[in-house]
Amino acid sequence: MASGSSVTITGGTNMTQVVAGDVIDDADFNNARTNVNTLMGTAADVTTGTFTESNTYGWGQGGAGVNAASAGGIVYADNATGGFKRLQDDVQAMCAFLGQTVRTNVGSDVGTSTVIDDTTWSNLMLNVKDCWDNRFSPAGRTSSTGDSEARTAAWSSSLEQVTTYSWGSEALLREFFNGGGRVGMSASRSGGTSSTQNTDWTNLLSAMGDLYIDYQTGGGSSGTNAGVGLYELTTSYQLLWTKLGSGAYASNYFKMYGKVNSTSNPTVISLKAELSDPYTAAAAAAADGAIGPDGVPSTGDDAAGYTDSIDGTLTINGRRHLPNATGSGFSFTNPTVSAGSITGS
Repeated sequence: MASGSSVTITGGTNMTQVVAGDVIDDADFNNARTNVNTLMGTAADVTTGTFTESNTYGWGQGGAGVNAASAGGIVYADNATGGFKRLQDDVQAMCAFLGQTVRTNVGSDVGTSTVIDDTTWSNLMLNVKDCWDNRFSPAGRTSSTGDSEARTAAWSSSLEQVTTYSWGSEALLREFFNGGGRVGMSASRSGGTSSTQNTDWTNLLSAMGDLYIDYQTGGGSSGTNAGVGLYELTTSYQLLWTKLGSGAYASNYFKMYGKVNSTSNPTVISLKAELSDPYTAAAAAAADGAIGPDGVPSTGDDAAGYTDSIDGTLTINGRRHLPNATGSGFSFTNPTVSAGSITGS
């Protein structure tokens, strides 16, 4: 049996590197194969809201088809049972998908006359660990807008909008996120009155960028991340992201919330946008002597009781970021996106 250094796989099967002179055991093949099959196989059935990263894996990819080697059997170059080349093929595909460097000899397929030395065995195990430890981080993603909703009516208080992301099965949803997929929102405001209020909302929405959640957290260009991802979601809305206005409009905000339709069998994610504009000149008058909605005194908008509004076109986009499987042969399923109407006043 292998006698080299241990290769720890947190949540998977530990492996032992091969040293020249070792007698190869079936476990030296099968432990690596088990980790590969776990990564490429059916997504683990994790209940959302009880997330543990070590127990979360599975991309739903077929792979080359490698069965376990048997004790006293032969590790073949290319065979359904103990086929070392097939194991290499899967590891090469995983490295391509994740952008991991293929280690020495792992990228050179063995043949019937190849001597599989200790370097090849050990480096294959290390590549399996590379892929396991980076399993949620694809080499790239393809971003797209699934659906959008626009509003042209002016508003001055608050708005809400819900976008849903739907998969045909919970397995497809889990595989999408386990492979590094993301869903989220972007928003913009254009046209309308030339006002500081409108400018602040234009800048706020532009600065926050493309908001998203992945398997464990959120992201965006600017704002405050609540650190909640898919596997922390429940059937009640949770705050995911907050972006505030600036200057006199620092109380303005865009917030994104999220929930799933089921914690045990999720197939739908709902993301809710909440836009709030609590600023009024009356409040400003009480606070700082009738500085109007532009935040600058004596510019013609300082009358107490004036309530500024936001107009022009407000657009909210349902965004998705599909794991890019180029070069790996993998395939993930984008969700169907449905953007609901923007309501409020």
